[in-house]
Amino acid sequence: MENLKLLIVDDVEDNRLVLRAICRKLDGFEIFEAVDGQDAVEKCEELRPHIILMDIMMPRLDGFQAAKIIKDRYPDTIIMAVTAVIDPKMEANMAQIGVAAYIRKPIDKDLLRIKLQSYAGVLSVGGDEKKMFSNNIVLNPFSEDIRSFKTIFSIHSVEAIMDFGIWILARFECAHATVCTNIDMIIELIYELVNQELKNKITVTITIEESFEEVFIHASLPKKVVRTAAMEHLICGLGSACLITEPMVAFRISIIANDGENKGCALASPVPNVCEITTADQEPVISKKQVVVPEIKVEVPEKSVELRTVGAAEHQVLRESFAEKMNAKDYVDSIDSDAFGEVSDLREADLEWSSWLHTLTDEPTEENFRHFANEVLGAYSNAISALYEFSGLAYAIISLSTLIKANTGILICDEVKRAKILEFLGYFKNDLSSWIEHVFELQDTQDIHYLDGSFFSSCMQIESIITGTEVDLGDEGEIEFF
Repeated sequence: MENLKLLIVDDVEDNRLVLRAICRKLDGFEIFEAVDGQDAVEKCEELRPHIILMDIMMPRLDGFQAAKIIKDRYPDTIIMAVTAVIDPKMEANMAQIGVAAYIRKPIDKDLLRIKLQSYAGVLSVGGDEKKMFSNNIVLNPFSEDIRSFKTIFSIHSVEAIMDFGIWILARFECAHATVCTNIDMIIELIYELVNQELKNKITVTITIEESFEEVFIHASLPKKVVRTAAMEHLICGLGSACLITEPMVAFRISIIANDGENKGCALASPVPNVCEITTADQEPVISKKQVVVPEIKVEVPEKSVELRTVGAAEHQVLRESFAEKMNAKDYVDSIDSDAFGEVSDLREADLEWSSWLHTLTDEPTEENFRHFANEVLGAYSNAISALYEFSGLAYAIISLSTLIKANTGILICDEVKRAKILEFLGYFKNDLSSWIEHVFELQDTQDIHYLDGSFFSSCMQIESIITGTEVDLGDEGEIEFF
């Protein structure tokens, strides 16, 4: 089959540039761009793309409207929504339109690659099943009434997760189904879970069992699962069709919908927005015939939230970041050769940042948080300050360091806030890595300050999580996160 046509739709040039940089490394794709939803509709008329990466917030025609028009005209087109925030209302709207998958900002390069190449594999070759064998031993916790064969995936690399993605998308004909967002959520959650083990060079086995009405997915995990906020969101969205107990995760997917047609993408007995949480001291009560998740009603009292207004000095830093555009090539050509020593320091600090996020997850002590703030963030801010052009970014990192040191008590005692902060710090670090790559290595961005506002706003969000204070960014609040 000839190359698949991939259309990247985003009104921000640098966002398109970054997505193109990720996607151009994938085999089998011909990449095109559209600058907004209206342009995307017109490009679809001309190009008939197979897959679309669709931003949501855009002028003229937003991602919702564009996706609806395109799916009405070309129902076989696979649309992946690219967005920083996914709430239940958005999920419902996307499902109604027929959006197949979500890509969350900041972009996880490996996850985007898995989703794109999984769909590409289905469209190109239909997906190949892996090793199949006959065995009457039941692994899934949902039902004993299964057929006498299993399909086995040995997951030892990101490519192996991709093979699983191709299989499940093909099994449920997601390339041609109206809605497959539930399958997308399962692929993403398995990626999040298994990727933790791949980093430690541990192989995970995924076993597929089937009845005539359902497909059951079972994965044995070698150690306790550390749940991130992103994982909790996916688990809640999947409801009672997802079960995580130490040391396994299991899913059930209905093959036959209530009307008797082979829909393929419906979750069995879904319970939206309900999570089953099992602690180390609790054993889940599981019937081999059925897993029942009780309905939980939570009254959330209204509460007033303090609003902090960004000060004049902070506004000035933001304005300076956008005062004058300079492309990366011109900037790198203009800096002194000695400055590349600071770039090397940035790369070292980047590696340290990743390492210390794991340390803070496992050992959230005051000493470790202070070391991260002083040594890791300090190294970043010192190197960036020496490059002179990035006062806004240096200010943001210094502010972040000060904020962490001032609130170590909260970060140690409040597990929920700590998990959210560590997740945000991971996003922040990924954005910094991308910034270093596109400014100093690829030198392909048209504005070296394209992420300054996003960095600064991320720091404000972190402050909001720690202190419970909402931050009013004023006019700068319109800056779009990448």
